[in-house]
Amino acid sequence: MKKAALWLAAIVITLAAAYFQRGTGPTKPVYAKFTFEGKEYQASLPRSWETTISPDEMKGDYKLLNKELTQYIFIDSLPDHAEGVFIYKIYPGEWKNDTIVTFRNGSGFHVTMPALPPAAKIEYSFYIKSSADTSAVLPESSVRVGEESVVLRFKGKVPMKALIPHIILMFAAMLLSNFTGLAAYAKSVNINRYALAVIITLGAGGLIFGPFVQNYAFGEFWTGWPFGGDLTDNKTLVAFVVWLAAWLFNTKKNSRRYLYIAAALVMIIIFSIPHSTAGSEYDHSKGEIVTGR
Repeated sequence: MKKAALWLAAIVITLAAAYFQRGTGPTKPVYAKFTFEGKEYQASLPRSWETTISPDEMKGDYKLLNKELTQYIFIDSLPDHAEGVFIYKIYPGEWKNDTIVTFRNGSGFHVTMPALPPAAKIEYSFYIKSSADTSAVLPESSVRVGEESVVLRFKGKVPMKALIPHIILMFAAMLLSNFTGLAAYAKSVNINRYALAVIITLGAGGLIFGPFVQNYAFGEFWTGWPFGGDLTDNKTLVAFVVWLAAWLFNTKKNSRRYLYIAAALVMIIIFSIPHSTAGSEYDHSKGEIVTGR
């Protein structure tokens, strides 16, 4: 099989895997439909949002900072008299609900609330009501957006200088992994150098830039084994070790190409696990981040 065909197949597999991962996981917005005054609408309910409290600030009593944050929920074409009500509580645990009447600007509903630290989570529901109904903050005529409450996790601001190299290198590692696995099966390409490229890009993207991204977002460089149970960190480590082993077993005797096929399959399986699953979570009772939640 020619290299061009192998690269094309690798690109298709990589894009399919990226699309699957992008469309799954606990950070993907919830797309909810609802009916208000006889008409159907659709909203995107966020499950990840940037907080105004930095990872350094959360190490003290963040409540003393009196910081706020604003998140947005956009719903197109609602009538002018439609108002939004945001009801949330800290998640997990038995916490008191807080109710916020949102500020509306066109299609955007602005939810301004006390800032929570990175990795903190809330469980919320969003309602639409008519401004003409003043019987209560949340009158019986209100319509819930979506059928279930949504869990949202806050994160710190990640600069592009860390995020972009991380994304590019991880995408490159996945592409090279798929190409090397296909080429190993085809037995028409000398693939040791491509396997080494997988190790380099995966190591740089997942084990160097990845920890920097996580530190900006949640204040911790590494929360996988042996320090924690963060699934994203652990799956990156497993993929790196598997590829390193496959390459080492082929450096002296280039006849174990099946190991590259196995490593490529492991890579696809591992990175099909939704991103941020079993990730960092702020424990309010301890005042610190725990992992594997």
